[in-house]
Amino acid sequence: MSEIQGRDRENPRREAEMYRVEAIQDEMASAVRFLGGDGPAKVSINKAARAARLPHTVIERLRWKKIKRVPADLADAVREAVHRHNEESLSRAKHELFVAKQQNAALLAQLASVDPDFYGPEIDRLRRSPLGDGNADDYAV
Repeated sequence: MSEIQGRDRENPRREAEMYRVEAIQDEMASAVRFLGGDGPAKVSINKAARAARLPHTVIERLRWKKIKRVPADLADAVREAVHRHNEESLSRAKHELFVAKQQNAALLAQLASVDPDFYGPEIDRLRRSPLGDGNADDYAV
C-alpha cells in the first residue's frame, strides 16, 4: 500500500457496532415513552415499568439512555410489552367499532318503528354508513 493512498485509521466494524448500540438505545427510549404515554416523566416511567414488568430504575435508565449496551433480555421484555400494548389497542378499537355498529342498528330500528316514511332518508343514510356494509346482519339487535 502506498503512502499516498493512506489507510483509514478508524475501525469500520467498531463504528457499525456503535451505530447498532445507539439504534437500540433510541428504540428502547422511544418504546418506554410510548408505553408510558403522555404526562410527567415519573408517572410515565411508572406506567411503562408496569407494562414491561421491569423495575422502575431500569425503565428510567432506558428512557434517559443511561444504559449504554442494552441487554437482550431487557430489550425483549420492552419489545414484548409494546407488542402487547398494540394488541390491546387493536382489540379496544374492534370493540368500539362493534359498539358503534350496535348503536347504529338500534337507531335504525327505532327510526323504522316510529315512522318509516318520514325518516326514510335517515334510515338510508344509516344503512350506507361506514360502520357497516349495508347487510341486514349489521343491523340485527
